[in-house]
Amino acid sequence: MSFIEKALQRLKQQEETMVPLGRLDPADSPPTQPPSPEVSPSGSTVVATPAVAEAAPTLPRPATTRRGKLVSIDRQRLREEGFLAPDEYQRRMADEYRRIKRPLIAHAFGIGATKIDKGNLILVSSAVSGEGKTHTCINLALSLATERDRTVLLVDGDVPKPHISRLFGIDQEPGLLDVLGDDPPPLEDVLVRTDIPRLTALPAGRWNAHATELLASERMRRLCEELASRYPDRVILFDSPPMLAATEAQAIAATVGQVVLVIAENSTARDDVRNALSLIDEQTPVNAILNKSRVAAKSAYYGGYGYGYGDKPEQPPEEQ
Repeated sequence: MSFIEKALQRLKQQEETMVPLGRLDPADSPPTQPPSPEVSPSGSTVVATPAVAEAAPTLPRPATTRRGKLVSIDRQRLREEGFLAPDEYQRRMADEYRRIKRPLIAHAFGIGATKIDKGNLILVSSAVSGEGKTHTCINLALSLATERDRTVLLVDGDVPKPHISRLFGIDQEPGLLDVLGDDPPPLEDVLVRTDIPRLTALPAGRWNAHATELLASERMRRLCEELASRYPDRVILFDSPPMLAATEAQAIAATVGQVVLVIAENSTARDDVRNALSLIDEQTPVNAILNKSRVAAKSAYYGGYGYGYGDKPEQPPEEQ
């Protein structure tokens, strides 16, 4: 069993009792000095460059600062839980995500490619559960955060099962659904900085029975426009439910400029991929990632990713 599959299995087992990898201090706790925004903490993620990996130590505990909420991410725990590659696979995995993010960035900002409207709003989803979309979304966010000219906002849009919020220890914090609801808090009050430079998170927020309607609302459209335009260097990455599992995914897909669809090799049925694609506007570019591939297993590599930009795939994986 690959480490990605172990991560998915662990997520399923701990869905209701997940031990967070970060924790916010109470609001009245003394603030802890945050790390320099130009320096990455030690124990850096698999997508870190050598310069990042040699940076200052991680904060001993997260805090609330004058600049807003701050959460520290336990890199070692993140790796132990299977969300980061083992040490021996770090370089290869970093290269895989570099190849994945380059066309996304190019089309988001018109760098050597056609600029896509709202291209810096990117949804990561899958057809069904268990394909590794949350694993992919976290690692893609970490890779994007190593860009020197970009910042990343990781939005937990999987509001029925907010895995990212739970992993970061911010699942009890107000977030996306609160901003879209009645009497919304200011956006800046719900954003949570992390001690990973250039990476900010927006929790899913408090559950609302009308979550789909909120995500499909005019307020959601205006929020996305604000997020996309507030910082011209920012990439907004949404994690969402699987397309065929919850209507919230389709609602978010209607507001973004690019979609990343995670497809598990030898697992995802052809009809599931086709049905998921049918829920996405034909004008929205879809980027397909082939996850949990065994192609590279002969070289002692943990797995592989296939990536294609632009048109929706015409040949989904064969049904198993």
